[in-house]
Amino acid sequence: MQGVRYAGFWCFVGWGDGTGEAVIDPQKIFTTLVRHPRFKFPSANQGEVLDKWFGLRQRSDNTIKMNTGSGKMLIGLLALQSSLNEQVGPALYVAPDNYLAGQVLQEAEDLGIKATDDINSAAYLSGDAILVVNVHKLFNGKSLFGVGETRITIGTVVIDDAHACLSVIADQFMMRLPTAHPAYHALFALFEEDLRLQSELGLIEVKGEDPNALILTPFWSWYDKREQVISILHKHRNTEALTFSWPLLKNVIPFCQCVFGGSGLEISPRCLPVDAIASFSNAKRRIYMTATLADDGVLVTQLQADVAAISDPIKPKGAGEIGDRMIIAPQEVNPDITDSDVKSIAVEVAKTRNVVVIVPSERRSHFWKDVASQVLMSSNISAGVDRLKSGEHVGITVLVNRYDGVDLPEEACRLLIIDGLPEVQGLTGRVEAGLLEGTQAHLLRQIQKLEQGMGRGVRSAEDRCAVLLLGPRLTQKINQSDARALFTPATLVQMDIGREVTRQIKGQPAEKLQPILDLCISGDRQWWQAGRARLAKAPDGGASRVEQSVVAQRQAFDFITMGQQASAAAALQAAINSQGDNKVRGYLKQQLAEVTHTANPARAQELLISAIADNRHVIKPLAGISHVKIKAPEIQAKAVASYISARFIDTNGLVLFTNALAGDLVWDEQRTDQFESAIRDLGAFLGFGSQRPDKEYRDGGPDNLWAIGDLTFLVIECKSGVKNDGRLISKDHCNQLLGARSWFARGYDQTCQSIPILVHPVNKFQSEASPSADMRIIDNEKLTELRTAVRRLGVALTTNGTFGDEATIASSLEHYGFTRAKFVHTHTKPFRG
Repeated sequence: MQGVRYAGFWCFVGWGDGTGEAVIDPQKIFTTLVRHPRFKFPSANQGEVLDKWFGLRQRSDNTIKMNTGSGKMLIGLLALQSSLNEQVGPALYVAPDNYLAGQVLQEAEDLGIKATDDINSAAYLSGDAILVVNVHKLFNGKSLFGVGETRITIGTVVIDDAHACLSVIADQFMMRLPTAHPAYHALFALFEEDLRLQSELGLIEVKGEDPNALILTPFWSWYDKREQVISILHKHRNTEALTFSWPLLKNVIPFCQCVFGGSGLEISPRCLPVDAIASFSNAKRRIYMTATLADDGVLVTQLQADVAAISDPIKPKGAGEIGDRMIIAPQEVNPDITDSDVKSIAVEVAKTRNVVVIVPSERRSHFWKDVASQVLMSSNISAGVDRLKSGEHVGITVLVNRYDGVDLPEEACRLLIIDGLPEVQGLTGRVEAGLLEGTQAHLLRQIQKLEQGMGRGVRSAEDRCAVLLLGPRLTQKINQSDARALFTPATLVQMDIGREVTRQIKGQPAEKLQPILDLCISGDRQWWQAGRARLAKAPDGGASRVEQSVVAQRQAFDFITMGQQASAAAALQAAINSQGDNKVRGYLKQQLAEVTHTANPARAQELLISAIADNRHVIKPLAGISHVKIKAPEIQAKAVASYISARFIDTNGLVLFTNALAGDLVWDEQRTDQFESAIRDLGAFLGFGSQRPDKEYRDGGPDNLWAIGDLTFLVIECKSGVKNDGRLISKDHCNQLLGARSWFARGYDQTCQSIPILVHPVNKFQSEASPSADMRIIDNEKLTELRTAVRRLGVALTTNGTFGDEATIASSLEHYGFTRAKFVHTHTKPFRG
């Protein structure tokens, strides 16, 4: 039992009631502590949460959900001390990184609670001190807590900032092999023919180390060759790339996914086998502390948390304590506001205040480098954040792909800019995102990441920070009707206040935003009070979101790794039967096929063919995929009207959609998939038949195919990843378009006419190329014009009260050259010899 020396006597924490019995109520423990004067009493919200946890403490899993900056650290320490006093120890506090672990140690010292960061401390094992570690210390293949056995016991564990910890934990349960690694070469040779059957072009791109290349190894090949795979990995298990991951994954290798990319491969399980860290799995109490985010299913798939407990989180009533945030999307105020306009605002604010910009990738950080004082990545983030928190005026700081685990209180950040949608990292993540694109599940993950990012700049109820959400695609996403339900009540209230306060400058230039932002940045009292009043009325929010499909995936993984194939299949089948979204159903059917293959390979292929009907992006079955021919709608304007009515509830949504489409039609080697997806969506929006054959069928078809009417089709190859530096069109790119046209000729009869179109920065071929005479080019000039026309069409369809009117649609399509008769002539050009 922990003690402190006072007036020459030892007083033990929790033994202050004179009865000789330990005090276990955390609020009462607080009153016994010899603590720093800054700790008066727990706040109302802290007290409410402590009382709720105390009543539910016997559950093996509990989630404590509170707004960022509302004092979760104090709650975690008191819960652990309560558990120690109740003899449910040893007690472990897990933080996302060393920086936050240091803050926990300081908090414990100030509270008068004994804590240590020495993993070998006898005080920890005896229950005299709480052990504080970063998440790497617990979850890794050489964990001192034990892998496959318990070396160091855990009685009660707190996982602080759980969603930040989860990304670290997932990395530990993943093998990444660069192309230079000898195991990579052996595995590539083992699966080369299997990859070729999935996509010949994809295999060429992987061999060419294309950064966008991506091929998922067929699950049947992976499972059937599992002995060779295990032999190859075992041989190289002591290399740097495998030494920490091999011990965690070696027992589940047959049930992992393997994705080959241009820079290497990834091997990862669908759910994490966290029972490899037995001390964690066997802990009597696990407490997950998170911000008030919508999706907790990841706690089930990654940490095997109890579904019933996770669905019933511990949280305060109402919106809780949160700082003042003015949340504004500038391109919602005026779609013509550019990224450069927002950069100018940031530069102006940064003259006197610290501004932080969160970008999704290192590539995007280049846009800010000319005005940034520091660009922070994993290698230098601690030192950079320390500068901000020290009170130094830094100016503009750019954080690369860091949406969680960073605290920026008070003057560390007064203006926070979220620049663009978070991008999926890693090969496996990109495969998953492709399968779920356009689903509620995918949207939820994006919204959760955004909300994590928006919380970086307010770390207490008294803190304040203006937040700008930048980018047409991000702006369009947050305005989707189904997105509102995914934000937490407090964030939703603050977003709505931001919309209300900017109505007075709707359609005006970016500089009009700055005086409004300053209301929050400078701490205007009236603004503050208005925000407090609105937050006080915010609802509690619903129960935690844990989808049945997520639960089924966890159950199936646990069953299949125990050899119970029938139970695994039954769990997935139940989720499939209750799933209303076709894409998610196809995604789950692929997983059902994976577990079925272990007992019945023929049935697995039948299931995969069924999955294809629901989701074209699932893995290609052995029998291939039958191409579904497209055709143009009979009346183009009517098709456009149907598209609009099905997707947009108001004119604002349509304008934001077309602005986002145009924003994706840019030259960028890292965003070629988004470009091709935008071409597909543009075709559908314009009332044409639209398809991505290469993505959906992987059989040599073009990147995009449009059916524009009168049996005329546009065969489109997109080279948006080519640098816009004036280079000629290569022979290879020419041949790809010729090959795509041959694919069309084989699949469509002779009554159908095809027009080959190449999207490329220039319109002149190399002398070695042999283009057909009717090839057309969308070069830099034409792509710029196309983006402008798309934006103007969106505006035209929303003016004069004619939203959805077919006559207005037909007239606008004609005016901007988007009809069958005009598109090729208006938006493409012939090539130069």
